[in-house]
Amino acid sequence: MMCSLFGTAVSASSNLPSYVDVVMDGQKIWFPDAQAFVDENNRTLVPVRFIAEKMGAKVGWEPETMTVPIERDDLHIVLTIGESKALVNGQEMVFDTKAITSGGRTFVPLRFVSEALGAEVKWDNPTSTVFISTKEDANTKYDEWGRLIRTTNLPTNAKDYPYILADVPNEMYEMAYPHSHPTNSKVSSVLYSTIPEFNKKNVDMWMKWLKTFGALWLNVDYKTIDDTWAQAVFATKVQSSNAELKYIRRYVDWVKENKIQIEGYLDPEPSMIYKDGFGDNFIRSKFRIKFVSFKESKDLLYDEWFPSKQIFEKGIWYEGFTDIPLSTNVGGDWGPTLKVSPSASLFYNHTIKRME
Repeated sequence: MMCSLFGTAVSASSNLPSYVDVVMDGQKIWFPDAQAFVDENNRTLVPVRFIAEKMGAKVGWEPETMTVPIERDDLHIVLTIGESKALVNGQEMVFDTKAITSGGRTFVPLRFVSEALGAEVKWDNPTSTVFISTKEDANTKYDEWGRLIRTTNLPTNAKDYPYILADVPNEMYEMAYPHSHPTNSKVSSVLYSTIPEFNKKNVDMWMKWLKTFGALWLNVDYKTIDDTWAQAVFATKVQSSNAELKYIRRYVDWVKENKIQIEGYLDPEPSMIYKDGFGDNFIRSKFRIKFVSFKESKDLLYDEWFPSKQIFEKGIWYEGFTDIPLSTNVGGDWGPTLKVSPSASLFYNHTIKRME
């Protein structure tokens, strides 16, 4: 059920980036760097250039006046950074929060997209997703998460999945599965059709845990990290003992000593889940990560599989796909208890490449 445009994203810590997904006409928008987010006033802000250009508009930048001109056909818009208003065909339009710059990108309130650019915008609180609609097509098919399903150019293992999404490349579908017990492992098409726990309500909970974990895990700053961060990471995981909290705290100390700063985000795909037969359910996810600062290229991430021989360049975005395990120590109706496994790793079963 859709609710207020300006819902609150999941947050386990006051320092946790409240990133949101943006889906336009059934296809998820993957921003190259700066992500849509919910600010401290619970207002959703989106990078205007990528949204506007996908809607066929041209976006400029006037540094002298700190304005952003946007043009599409007979629509002329002028945004001013730091102001909560814009000129639309010469008429002033007022919003409830200001346009800002962050990470070299201009962010505008979500209302701007609907009221100035003329799109229909909805907010889905359970999944922290913004849905932007610019057109309607009665013949298109969507999954339960509002994503467009495709039926052409299918991956070689399409039968492993309940459907194939238009905005997911075949490379992600065809990536090898993690090590598993062959007689007990199950692909997502089997999981969704035979196991009751695999329903949207449960899967939405799993995705929230994983997104919360990812937002903490891949966003680290030695200047601000503290025990609150450690406790928040620990809370996203299956807690069989307090031993892991001790290891997380050791990593916090190492972040401070090694002056580590990391930016990144993890985007799990709910239709791509694989049961390995040993008790873990792996969620295939897309990720981007940038190592901003460090003294030694060693153990930069809280991850026992962090590669010891691969050297990451500072300030460069890397992206890839990874399988993150979720598990539980509860039997019976285990759906609501599934959380991030203590063995979760970005590098256990993954692909990674330097972004150009």
